[in-house]
Amino acid sequence: MKKIVLSFTFALAAMLFSGCEVVLVAPGIQPGTPVTINNDAGVTETINPSAAGRYELVVGDQPVRIDVYQEAYSPDGDLIVSVNDKDNFTYALTYSRLFFEKPTAVASIASTQDIGVNPPYSINIPAHFGKAYIMVKNQTQVSQTVTVKAFTRNTVERSNFAINAPSGGAAAVSYRGAILFLDQTDTYVFHGSSELHTLDFGVPGDNYLHLKLHITGTDTYLNPGDTAVLADGDSLEIYSEDGFFAGFCESLDGCNDGLDTGEYFITISDGVG
Repeated sequence: MKKIVLSFTFALAAMLFSGCEVVLVAPGIQPGTPVTINNDAGVTETINPSAAGRYELVVGDQPVRIDVYQEAYSPDGDLIVSVNDKDNFTYALTYSRLFFEKPTAVASIASTQDIGVNPPYSINIPAHFGKAYIMVKNQTQVSQTVTVKAFTRNTVERSNFAINAPSGGAAAVSYRGAILFLDQTDTYVFHGSSELHTLDFGVPGDNYLHLKLHITGTDTYLNPGDTAVLADGDSLEIYSEDGFFAGFCESLDGCNDGLDTGEYFITISDGVG
């Protein structure tokens, strides 16, 4: 009787998740190939059509970026990369080389464009995450050779970061940051003269993450490309709308794969434009 009940449970679980793009392994967590952090060689494996490779690592007191490279470049969506925690809960997934997301996000901004380089599918994992399980699913009908790498990274998160008005005769001053983790919010405090200033908010390329800027004192919300008036003591919050999306690469951390997804900049000018 127990065997019958157990078989029914697994069959039911398969039915429930058959429409999902995240591969869940039952029962429990299956061990995978270990990935060594900061090893340039990584782990290389050939994954059969509609199959998945499973890998594991431990994230300690430094955040880690997971990179999954294809040996032969193909459009976004040919691979689905997901990261599960020690309890097999899916923390994040990606089918795009431009962002990663929560598994509950609405998949409405997937990119299939040819971006001219062969960067990895990437996901940033926060510090103290512990045991992490990486799943790489081959969505194509041909075998895919992939290499999985893990590197510690600089978070570049801002918390009440002091920013100032232009000085020394300069007409404007710019600050850059990046939203690299799910639910990350960067905060700034503006220190300037008693005069009003103009704040410009932008991103280097397209706004894949749906970034927004909130001036808390005046309850003003900006999208990239918007401007607003800024006064001494104003506090700023920059985040990905709904916290569903995050980027993985920015020049502040020396990334060189050709993308700057997640980056933003704020520019403060003298006077009110």
